[in-house]
Amino acid sequence: MTTAEIISLIATKELNDIDLSGITLEGLDFGGCTLTKVNFKGSTLRHCSFEEAVLDCCSFECSGKTDTPNLQSVSFKKATLINCRFRYANIAWSDFRYARIDQATFEDSTIDFCDFYRCFFEGVVLFKHAKISNSSLYYTYFGDATNLRRENLVDGRILQQNKKNYIKFLVDWHTYGTGVRTNDMKVVSDWSPDAAVKARWSDAEDIYKTLMGLWTQRGFNADANWGYVQGRRMERRRMMTDLTDKKLGIWTKIERVWHIIGNSLSDLFFGYGESMFKMILTYIFTVLLFAFIFSSEVSPLHYLEALGISLKNMAGVDSEVLHDVSPLVDMLNLVQTTIGVLLTGIFGFILGNKIRNQ
Repeated sequence: MTTAEIISLIATKELNDIDLSGITLEGLDFGGCTLTKVNFKGSTLRHCSFEEAVLDCCSFECSGKTDTPNLQSVSFKKATLINCRFRYANIAWSDFRYARIDQATFEDSTIDFCDFYRCFFEGVVLFKHAKISNSSLYYTYFGDATNLRRENLVDGRILQQNKKNYIKFLVDWHTYGTGVRTNDMKVVSDWSPDAAVKARWSDAEDIYKTLMGLWTQRGFNADANWGYVQGRRMERRRMMTDLTDKKLGIWTKIERVWHIIGNSLSDLFFGYGESMFKMILTYIFTVLLFAFIFSSEVSPLHYLEALGISLKNMAGVDSEVLHDVSPLVDMLNLVQTTIGVLLTGIFGFILGNKIRNQ
């Protein structure tokens, strides 16, 4: 089918059961059209628009993995996609903002520098073995049956965590993407790249908490716990950025500092209650630290003896070695025993989570 024939079909606004596979389409505007069972399999689409179109049972899939995008700078803005297939598709610099995607498959697809702002994924949407990189998932809605997993995020990161690529995504969209950004009212978006970069940690926090909610609902507990940890880390970065805001009062900044310290310590010593490795290191560090203090304060007491005392204190067992000690050492015994009980409780919580998530 020639380009002229395709343009004549587009003018009718109705494309039904048409085979457009294995060809190159560039600069075509399918905006507002209704496409039913249109086959774009193996075709290369560049700078094409499906804005506000309805696509039912359409295929954009490829026969296998490809390093070259077959969907380049394609706009699906405000489009409705039902039962569409993107299996093995390589999608780059494409716009899915405000789109509604229902019963689709992105299995084994490669998605790079795409914008899913306020995109709705509904029904069973498959992302098995898909790789998503440098793409914005801000305010993206994931329905209960969306099969998105942690492994789909390349390097376990989202766009907002990479400042260089995020700036490229914001600034170069009009060059590599679908042109000047407009909102759902077709008005040029009133936004500033500098403000967006400054707010990236807040955006990242929202994205990870959204993903955590999705994974919790689906029963992907390991993914949900990972999303929780990432969300807490983004929260810390967001609060650190808040400290540079001149509009915040001094007391608000002091409160932020307090929360930053608590957040950092929780991450450092316990991995927010999710890291068995950090928990064990914290336990060992506590034992060694108090053993060093006891060997320094109680004479004559060798370090190995102090180490044994420290281990007993962690379990709340009194040691017969320490008699007639100073009030300071007696208080340290009590403090370590209290810390030991708390660490044992946290250890049990983390261990239970790990067993449950296997």
